[in-house]
Amino acid sequence: MNNNRMFNVSAPSGIKLMVSMLLLIVTLLVNIMLEQEERDFFYYACIVWIVFCSTVFIISFYRTCLMKPGVMKMHQDGIMINGKVMNADSVACLLINQDRKPVIGIKPKGRKIVPLKLCFQFVEDQTEGIKQLEIWAHERRVKVSKGFFMRWL
Repeated sequence: MNNNRMFNVSAPSGIKLMVSMLLLIVTLLVNIMLEQEERDFFYYACIVWIVFCSTVFIISFYRTCLMKPGVMKMHQDGIMINGKVMNADSVACLLINQDRKPVIGIKPKGRKIVPLKLCFQFVEDQTEGIKQLEIWAHERRVKVSKGFFMRWL
């Protein structure tokens, strides 16, 4: 394996999440508009949910549409994604979501969910990138799991 192989990577698409957040925001806004005269617990709970959904929408929009692709580089000691270095010893497992455009997650030891910065898609050369990543993981005895996995946003 070419130990210093670099791949362009980007944040996974968050379009489904953005659409669902917009639907929730619209629904909550309609509820607030219909119940304008009553300022009860439900009214304030809707405002809190609107703020939360708007925040999730903005973060997802930024990661999907505005964030520039980064670089993933595999080397002997670990893996570097967008400047963040993960030693092979601190990786619990490598997760691959087999979808139309596969999403890869690197789960650190002691974590239940893959952090945002360690979840990515290959911009180009997906098949080769996944193959090289699996070889890297096998050489370092890092578990590889294929299927759905939880990630933040």
